[in-house]
Amino acid sequence: MTKVKSIVRPVVKEFQMNNCGFDHHSADDFVKSQWQTRTKSFIFLLYRCFIAAFYLAVVIYSMIDGFSNGLYFIYLTNWGIMLCMVTTMLGAILVCTWYLHPEFADRVKDSNEMPIPFKIYWGMHVITLILSMGITIIYWSVLYNDLVQVTAVNILTHAFNSVLMFVDLWIVAYPVRLLHMFLPVCFGLVYAIFSVIYYAAGGVDPAGKHYIYPILDWDYPGKAILTVIGVILLCCALYIFIFYVYKLRVFIHRRYNRKQVFEPSQCAGRPSSTPVTLPSNRISMVLGDYGHDHLAFTNSSEKIVS
Repeated sequence: MTKVKSIVRPVVKEFQMNNCGFDHHSADDFVKSQWQTRTKSFIFLLYRCFIAAFYLAVVIYSMIDGFSNGLYFIYLTNWGIMLCMVTTMLGAILVCTWYLHPEFADRVKDSNEMPIPFKIYWGMHVITLILSMGITIIYWSVLYNDLVQVTAVNILTHAFNSVLMFVDLWIVAYPVRLLHMFLPVCFGLVYAIFSVIYYAAGGVDPAGKHYIYPILDWDYPGKAILTVIGVILLCCALYIFIFYVYKLRVFIHRRYNRKQVFEPSQCAGRPSSTPVTLPSNRISMVLGDYGHDHLAFTNSSEKIVS
């Protein structure tokens, strides 16, 4: 019973008014890694720039390989990989600005509300993560068959997209809010509406067929609607999964990121210093004390629910 409560309790706590929006009291969580030990991390900066450059290269390569007179833009796969590119590029810009311009960090710190670019990035990352994982699952379990040629573009847009975004979930420091589940669901509905409009306008795929995907053929509306419902349910399941991955990430960080410190004794008959295990907590938003530990603050503003 205790184990069941430990699983359900974090979910129940998420259904609070303050978790509905995009307010977060430590904006620096969006420009740092969960695992970095300093206020600024050059390694994380390089990582952000690398992943942004990678997705940019994938988008360019996939366009060259299959632009098909603009039909490239009708596929959800390509919507997903372009969203990966935009999201990671925005993330790289924010981290670079934070790293290179301390006055920007000062403004963020002094503001009572998280800046709009941070909120946009948060929402985009949520959508991108779920969309990438959903695309990978649906493609390899439903759409792929022996007639489909496995190419570099195929692997990059249907496998690496989700792998890298899932790895990114383990690296970043910002939270996953369960009530943000509506974002990927709404994005999926937008694509479903687009597919209906494209069908009604007489659009075809590169082979001349009157649909974008065979499982989303509006000549058979019942089947297409079931597909949309199934994808929505998949998005919800994936979101709950990444929520618990996030909780596990924070738990691992709090559990294993500890160090030994010596607490001076003030009692007679006790050794002059006794090792005491304290969490390796560090200040989240201090400008002017870069790279120094401060045990009065946590490395991440998120608290794991036990």
